[in-house]
Amino acid sequence: MTRRRWGLSTELILWHSFALVLVCLGIGVISHYFVLRPTRARLPQEARVFANAIAEQILEPLWYLDTGGIADFIERQQLYPAVLGIRVENQFGDKLAEWQQGETVASGILVERPVYYRGERIGIVYVTWSMQPLHALQSGLWPALFAITIFGIVVQLLLTLWLIHRFLRAPLHTVVDRLRQVADGHFDLHIPMARHQELRMLLHEARRMAARIQERTVSLHNEISERQRIAAELITHKEELELQVLQRTEALGQANEALRREIEQRKQAQQAIIEVSTHEQQRIGQDLHDTLVQEIVGARYLFAAMEKYFVKAVPACADQTRQMSATLQEILEHVRMLAHGMMVVDLREGGLPEALRQYAEKTSDLFPISCVFKHADQGFPEVNATVSVQLYYIAREAVNNAIRHGKATHIRITLGKEDGCPVMKVTDNGKGFVRNDSNGMGLRIMQNRAESIDAAFSIWSKPHVGTCIRCVLTHLSS
Repeated sequence: MTRRRWGLSTELILWHSFALVLVCLGIGVISHYFVLRPTRARLPQEARVFANAIAEQILEPLWYLDTGGIADFIERQQLYPAVLGIRVENQFGDKLAEWQQGETVASGILVERPVYYRGERIGIVYVTWSMQPLHALQSGLWPALFAITIFGIVVQLLLTLWLIHRFLRAPLHTVVDRLRQVADGHFDLHIPMARHQELRMLLHEARRMAARIQERTVSLHNEISERQRIAAELITHKEELELQVLQRTEALGQANEALRREIEQRKQAQQAIIEVSTHEQQRIGQDLHDTLVQEIVGARYLFAAMEKYFVKAVPACADQTRQMSATLQEILEHVRMLAHGMMVVDLREGGLPEALRQYAEKTSDLFPISCVFKHADQGFPEVNATVSVQLYYIAREAVNNAIRHGKATHIRITLGKEDGCPVMKVTDNGKGFVRNDSNGMGLRIMQNRAESIDAAFSIWSKPHVGTCIRCVLTHLSS
C-alpha cells in the first residue's frame, strides 16, 4: 500500500496560510510592544503613585499604631475603581488593616511601599491595582486578528486552487506520464509541445538521468559493501567501549560508597564534638555553682559579720564598706547568671516551645530589650531531645549575638512551618552586618549545630535593618 504524500497544491496553500498567520502575528507583536506594553508599564507606575500617596496619609496613625484610623482611611479608598485591595503591616509583618474586593485581588498588580518615619522603617503598605484596562484591550485585539486571519485564509485558498488548476496541474500530469515511461525503460521520449520551456527541459533531463542510474547502481553496490564492513568494526568498538564504561562505573560506585562512609563518619565526629562541648559546658557551670558561688556567699556573710564591728571602729569608712558589700552581691549575681547560662537546658517539661518561652521572658527581664516568643498552633511538630537541645542553643546564640553585637532592641523567636517544613527563626532589629568568612566563631558554631541534626541553616542580614537566622528541618517536611 503506497503512502499518500503531500500534494503541491496543498503545500502552496499551507505556505500561503502560514505567511498570512505570520503577518497577523507580526501585527499582534507590534500592537503588544506599541500599545499593550506601554499600557502595562503605565499601570504599575499609577499603582506606585497611589501607594506613595497612601503611605504619606497613614504615616501619623501608623506611627501611633492607630488601627482604627488606618482602617477608616482604607475604607475611604473604595471610591477608586482601580484599587482592588490595600493592606497595611507594621515593621514586624503584623497586619494592622486590610481591604480587598473579593477574588479579583489575585489578578491585579501588587505594589509594596515601605513607610519611614525619621529614618526608621515603621511599616509597609501593599496596594493591589486593577489590570482591567489592559485585559479589555487584550480581549479585543486578539479576536479581531483571529477573524482577519481566518477570512484571509479562506480567500487565498479559493484563489490558489484556481491558479493551480489553471497553470500547474495539467502541465505536471504530462511530465508525470513521461517519467513513468522512463521508469518502464522507454528512454526515447517524444517531447510534446509545451507552453513553458521549463517543462521541456525537465523531460530532456529525464533521458540523461536514465543513463546515470545504471552507472550509479554499480557504485552504490560497492559502497554498501564498504559500509557493512565499517558497521561490523563499529559494533566491535562499541562492545569494547561498553565494557570499559561498566568497569569505570563500578570503580566510581566504590569511590562514592567510600565518600559516603567518610561523610557519615564526619557527621558522627561532629556530633561527638558537640556532645563533649555541651558536657564540658555543663561541668563548668556546675563547678561554678557548687564552688565559686558558695565561696562568694561565704565571703559575703563573713564580710557582713565584720561590717558591724568595722563601721563602729572606723565610722568614716561606712560608705566604702556598704559599697564593698553591694559589689560582693553584684559579683554573686553575675556568677550565678554565668553558671545558669552554662547549665544544659532541661527540655522535659513543656519541650522546646516552653524552654524558648522561658528564655525569652528571662532575656526581657535581664536586659533592657523586648524579647518575644511566637509558636504557631500545630505548626511545629514534636522533635526528639537531641534536635530540641541543638535548636535551643542555636536560638540562644542568635539572641546573644543580637544583644552584644547587633545592639538590638526587639528580638522575636518563632517556631512554625514554611513550605511544609518545620522552621525556627530568630529576627532582630539590630544594626546588622555584611556576611563574610570572618564573622566570628558564633556563626560557625550555629552552622555546625544545624548540620549535626540535618537542618538547613541560613542567615539574612542588612546593615541598619536587622538580622534573621533560619533553621529549617528539611527531613521532617510533610
